[in-house]
Amino acid sequence: MGANPDVLWSVLEGDDQIPAFLDAVATLYRDVLDRLPAEDRPFFFDYWLRTFNLAATHLATVDGLPHALVTQPFRPGTHEFRWETATLACSEELDGRLVLPQGVDTEQSFRMSAIGAAGRRSSPLLGLHGRENQRGYARSLPDCSFEAEADAPWTVRRVRRGDFEEAIDLLRRSEISDEDPDPDLSESSEELRQVIENDAGWCWVASRAGESSLCGIACYAAMHLPDAGVPAVLISDIAVDPDHRRQGLAQFMQRQAYACLRDLGLRWVFGCIEPDNHASCGQAERLGRTLWFRCVRFQSTDDADNGGQA
Repeated sequence: MGANPDVLWSVLEGDDQIPAFLDAVATLYRDVLDRLPAEDRPFFFDYWLRTFNLAATHLATVDGLPHALVTQPFRPGTHEFRWETATLACSEELDGRLVLPQGVDTEQSFRMSAIGAAGRRSSPLLGLHGRENQRGYARSLPDCSFEAEADAPWTVRRVRRGDFEEAIDLLRRSEISDEDPDPDLSESSEELRQVIENDAGWCWVASRAGESSLCGIACYAAMHLPDAGVPAVLISDIAVDPDHRRQGLAQFMQRQAYACLRDLGLRWVFGCIEPDNHASCGQAERLGRTLWFRCVRFQSTDDADNGGQA
């Protein structure tokens, strides 16, 4: 490919274009598709068909071959890091030379697959610098064995209705900091209430062996695996009482939860982590979750050189 390839952008407007756009998704997300077991791959195509209905979808071709795909939700800002996130895939040939089509907002975050490209640090966009603001780590539950841990100092059980107030207090104590002495727990409270009252998720609580007070909580929400569409669970809350930290409780709870989720028939687990939260990133990797996607916000290289914030 020459230094200045003739890039042609098209937007998905009719059913007759869907085969070409699906083929482009399969090409540009080949690393994601190849990682999925055969029984999970149909979800991939269903996911992208649904995405086509929720987002404006743009395809860049060079000599008729797909080289970039961008989606922008029709309702931006809703559940930004769950399902209504703008996406961007770009071939290596266009990396650093891609100009987005008219109408795509470069001020938003774009989710980009990190599978097969974890070491790539450059921006696919010409004249823009990418700043990560979220990472997603995922693992396949059936692929891993979970052994019982004898003589563990904690007991883990499913959350019960009577745990609600103590669990919220635990979440509050785990999030209090000098920068945020009064954390907003409205979203966490509502999610936990829905789990308890309507089985709208899964949640486990931990206590020190022989004691009844809660010292840890692990909550999960039903979600499809980003860019793959496979039924999965999103880690919504992992919290440990400050007096019980650095003892391995968070990993212990999650291993127990993973085993239960797998036995319930769930196949993937993933979570979103801020890139500068090195402790959480390291814990995710120790639990067998690998880097799956990055959310990146772009800014001009001039702003980046001047220390501007993304």
